[in-house]
Amino acid sequence: MLAGTAWAAPLDGLLTATPETSAPQARLELGLDRLNRAINFSTSADAAKQSAQTTSGDYQGANLQAAWRPSDRLWLSGGLWQRQISNAADTFNYRSWQTAGQYRFNDAAGALPALAMRLSAWGSGASETAATTPVHVPGAILNTVTVAAPRDRQFQADLLATWPLSSQFELSTLLSVGVSKLSYRELTATTTRNGCNYNLSFTGNDIFGELTSPCTGNGAGVIRQFFDSSGDYGVDVAKEIAWRSRFVQTGINAQWRSGAWTVLGGYLLHSVKREDVDDILARRGDPVHRHNHQITLDAAYQASAHWSPFVRAQISSNLFLNDIPVTYNSSTSGSFGSRFSLFTVGVRAGF
Repeated sequence: MLAGTAWAAPLDGLLTATPETSAPQARLELGLDRLNRAINFSTSADAAKQSAQTTSGDYQGANLQAAWRPSDRLWLSGGLWQRQISNAADTFNYRSWQTAGQYRFNDAAGALPALAMRLSAWGSGASETAATTPVHVPGAILNTVTVAAPRDRQFQADLLATWPLSSQFELSTLLSVGVSKLSYRELTATTTRNGCNYNLSFTGNDIFGELTSPCTGNGAGVIRQFFDSSGDYGVDVAKEIAWRSRFVQTGINAQWRSGAWTVLGGYLLHSVKREDVDDILARRGDPVHRHNHQITLDAAYQASAHWSPFVRAQISSNLFLNDIPVTYNSSTSGSFGSRFSLFTVGVRAGF
């Protein structure tokens, strides 16, 4: 039993126009995600380039997803995820959500496929993300960086086509377009100047620095407070961490059923064009990643009338690229060239 409508973007390669072939009326899924090896998820593009082979990070996740068929051609779905990403020093916790509606406007007839339109909204966010290792930005080294309420929001439209080639085998394709928007509430940091430590708060590109504790400095007068502009150093804060984008993707998958087994394999190509941030990275000579290739394999065993344990494997060419967009910014882009292999085990209920 395979859920064909309840997925967020990372599993779009498994979408089908006829999800009722897996469960006639409703489905529920609970899954746990793990990696096959450690990952390199650095908080600084500079550090990522200097130690590209370092794999000291980890990812863990859990998801709960549901779908319901209120009429013959309509499916409604939603999902919740809890994701934990870590590097050598820090741990970042993100909560993700997704809601979608899918309507089939044409049934398969002869050589013509079943056709469906799907509209979805999805996103991820955290109460805050705090990097406690130095982050290198043009003109300065930030000892720590804290972003309050970072989040991404996506709106997406999919056109799905499914050919039922036999009672056991079906083939599906998809074409998707969407938009993304990142946001945050507040950015703060700490830095050292002339041997003294300062707290920094950012309002747009305006920086207010305040001495954190008494300091004698390096033989010079100590400045207790200062105003600065990140623009003077070639840094545009909002455009680098709160970017917008447009994306397109295409995919193909095949589903095979035999006895109690259902197996699905899919391929997805995701391409994104971000405003501002990628141009800024290119000017600095830092890595820019715009495409992700993803292969997904899923196998489920019908253990009883309603319950099916399953295993799933995802292999992506680029780390988190179309999975958690909020993690991509001018300081982390160097990590997104890493391959990502994710394994999920769980159980599905179909009714």
